[in-house]
Amino acid sequence: MINWVKSLGLYFHTIRHLTFRQIYYQVLYRLKRIFVRSVRIRHTPVKSKALYLELSIQANRSYLGNGGFKFLNLQKIFENHIDWNFSDYRKLWVYNLNYFDFLHQEKVTDTEAVQLLDSFCLKPLQIRVGAEPYPISIRGVNWIKFFSYKKMTNSEYDAILYSHYRHLSLNLEYHILGNHLLENAFSLLFGAYYFEQDAFYIKAKKLLIAELEEQILGDGAHFELSPMYHQTILYRLLDCVNLVKNNSWKNRDLLPMLEGYAHRMLSWLKSMTFSNGDVPMMNDAAFGIAPTSNELVAYAKRLGIAPAEIKPVDSGYRVVRESDVEMVMDVGNLGPDYILGHAHSDTFNFILYHRGEPLIVEAGTSTYDLGHRRDEERSTSSHNTVMVNNRNQSEVWAGFRVGRRAKIVNLEERDGFLSASHDGYGNFGITHQRTWRWGQGEISVDDELVGANADVVAVASIHFHPDQIPEVDKQVVKVGPLIIQATEDSSVTIENFNYATGFNISRKGFVARFRFKKHLGLRMMFQ
Repeated sequence: MINWVKSLGLYFHTIRHLTFRQIYYQVLYRLKRIFVRSVRIRHTPVKSKALYLELSIQANRSYLGNGGFKFLNLQKIFENHIDWNFSDYRKLWVYNLNYFDFLHQEKVTDTEAVQLLDSFCLKPLQIRVGAEPYPISIRGVNWIKFFSYKKMTNSEYDAILYSHYRHLSLNLEYHILGNHLLENAFSLLFGAYYFEQDAFYIKAKKLLIAELEEQILGDGAHFELSPMYHQTILYRLLDCVNLVKNNSWKNRDLLPMLEGYAHRMLSWLKSMTFSNGDVPMMNDAAFGIAPTSNELVAYAKRLGIAPAEIKPVDSGYRVVRESDVEMVMDVGNLGPDYILGHAHSDTFNFILYHRGEPLIVEAGTSTYDLGHRRDEERSTSSHNTVMVNNRNQSEVWAGFRVGRRAKIVNLEERDGFLSASHDGYGNFGITHQRTWRWGQGEISVDDELVGANADVVAVASIHFHPDQIPEVDKQVVKVGPLIIQATEDSSVTIENFNYATGFNISRKGFVARFRFKKHLGLRMMFQ
């Protein structure tokens, strides 16, 4: 009975935040999938236009030659023919296969590129995963960029591409929203320019105006609050600036808006990037997926866009740069309530670099596959914050779902001081307040559990980069140049954790677990 009640509560607190549009299109698209099994490919002649585009960003190497591919650190060699629906490595891998990013990697010859295109186009009605709106969106941009760079025309490629764009325009991802719908809009704009198709353009323009206003926050952050997805969205946005700026169709009427959002996003990204080029691996984020901040800044510069100096505010992130220390703190809500698929239970998490090297990190993201590993990486205990009574602050579940979610109830900040409270443990009658103070080469982190009784068991976690090996002496932890002094009424143990260095790969690292009742003070000093 208790499990049923808990399950009903999870569903209720998850579904109640969805928009009517999401629910309507979830039902509609499920019904359509019953009756529509594949994209209808029309081989009627379609007119395409050669576009001028500045070179963008070189893709990571994923095509290895001779039928070999490597995505998400998993390799597959297709012996006779490429199975574009290959499912052994799960859906995200086959999505990557169907993106065709490899057309823009360094070691792909024109001959190989044409062979890969021909393989995909050989039996287009058999393409299933690649006919979904999201891979269509990314592949469409990649094909059009490749055809434009190479000044290539092929009626068969165009017929398939046009059919896929027609399918995309009728199946926009309103059931998901967020970055998926924005990718649809970016790609429709490319399709509109390539085919000079007014219907695609009208729909793309309407979507871009609405979704950029919705999804790009006042400080320039993408509202799903993953620095990795922010980099990806910014890359697509810069591609659209490239497209509109260098081609006169439609009188470049979208250009001022696109450049304005690109400038804001680039400025936020610069403020969040550590001096060694890393971005915080907060929420769903992994190394080796998105273009780097340096690559994006360089691409933007070629398009005449430069970042400004800003301080993140609306996104809930705060950045401290003082002496040899760089620190990013999270004092915001999880994100937009109706789309928290990439959110983690990480309120009051923080990451710290010293002299350009990672020192305090979090577990990161190594998988989207449902299961224990995914649940663990989204859990409170995998972040540098406090878990109470072995419960997550926010009810992350089923890989991409969130039930009850912690909300910020108080926030105070001034020079050298940041304090906030959240209600994620309100079911225990507890409000968690965390306060950071910094200056004169020291940082203090104080946690207060307001309303906690004697039975409460609280654990604050501090995860160290795998290159760092901590030493413990009572309430003192020494790790590299850092000394952490905890209050005397706490206890500390060192455990192992899996530090994600990319999808499907990880290293063993050490995490300090500080156990306390109502109050914990951590004083951090640097040698």
